Amino acid sequence: MKKLLKTINPVSKIDAQIRLPGSKSITHRALIMAALSEGPAQIGNPLKAEDTFFTAKALEASGAIIEWSADSVRVAPPAYRWRQPDGPIFLGNSGTSARLLLAVFSAGTGTFVLDGTPRLRQRPVGPAAEALEKLGTIKRWIGKTGFLPVQITCRGLNGGDVFVDASESSQFLSGILIAAPMARGKVGVEWSEPVASRPYVDITLGMMQQAGIRFEREASNRIAIPAPQVYAPRNFTVEGDCSSASYFWAAAALTGGEVMTSPVSPYTLQGDCRFLGVLDKMGCRIVWKDQGVRVKGPERLLPIDIDMNEMPDMAPTLGVLSAFASGTSRIRNVAHLRIKESDRLYAVAAGLKVLGVEAEELPDGLIVHGGAPHGPPSGPISSFDDHRIAMAFALAGLRLHGVVIEGAESVNKSFPGFWDIFESLGKD
Repeated sequence: MKKLLKTINPVSKIDAQIRLPGSKSITHRALIMAALSEGPAQIGNPLKAEDTFFTAKALEASGAIIEWSADSVRVAPPAYRWRQPDGPIFLGNSGTSARLLLAVFSAGTGTFVLDGTPRLRQRPVGPAAEALEKLGTIKRWIGKTGFLPVQITCRGLNGGDVFVDASESSQFLSGILIAAPMARGKVGVEWSEPVASRPYVDITLGMMQQAGIRFEREASNRIAIPAPQVYAPRNFTVEGDCSSASYFWAAAALTGGEVMTSPVSPYTLQGDCRFLGVLDKMGCRIVWKDQGVRVKGPERLLPIDIDMNEMPDMAPTLGVLSAFASGTSRIRNVAHLRIKESDRLYAVAAGLKVLGVEAEELPDGLIVHGGAPHGPPSGPISSFDDHRIAMAFALAGLRLHGVVIEGAESVNKSFPGFWDIFESLGKD
């Protein structure tokens, strides 16, 4: 399929107010927990994007009834836990869908086959499947061991203790935590530390508590979940997506302008909201308002040396910002970016090279030598079919003439309205 090319037009300075789409990570979890509850639930401000639609369609294929409206979605759970689907469940390139649903379907009865795009088949699910096997799930790797496609034969989850290797992805852990209350007996979940993208586990646990699930923290890396329990049906409003907001915060940082984004709260559990702290260290001014936050960019963007393990999705954005900072920046401890929608460390280094920026790709990060690129790009910048890469490098076009993003359609994965909002930044 021919890839969409998007040319970015520079702007001098921006002053914008942005209404954010719903959080992707929260929407996935809200859909799943509603489908696990004992009655219908209404979810307000859900993210309507490729990834969340894959989760919704998978739940529908297994018996849930999901009805979308203009600004909400109604979810009615299956009458008898999960119905065995008629065929394989296709999950696109949604790693969240694959890893959470692998665990959740294991709590049902029947045979489920999960599959996805060629790239999703390269993203590991083995640690989750190995842990689920300890709780009674029977797995069969159809292709490469540890990766989709996988067939799981399920008769519900047994209780007991299970260990999860969460060093590559917190989603392995989140899926098992969500599924554990439906086991036949108490489940003790222990995991490796450090956890990749730990804040997403906090989101999972926070939403479980809100849905009435009880658990006990026995150690920093162990939780005991009494079972069986049932998720309480509850109406829920999804807060704005901090990952999506970050591109507009960064746009203010790059242009010295101002951006107001809402709805988002300083009390959010979203780890990517911590990117505001990164921007503060680079010279931005951050002001929280009712229901939102205002970011004002500096006259001179400062370089930074930082561990991004807890907000790895922000690393591509920081990589691009660093090209315009007044010095050398270093991004650390994000080796797991290599198993995302693309190898994001390689993709960022490759894109910066097109911009004429000197960048060193490390096993677990990047070194970027800043100083504001001056010449035109040497060609289009590939998104590598990765939404985060496309949106991050769009930022460079706010300062440089001739920036073209190849594969601009990739933003539909998480933010279908991105280009319309982004192109409005330079307009009065």
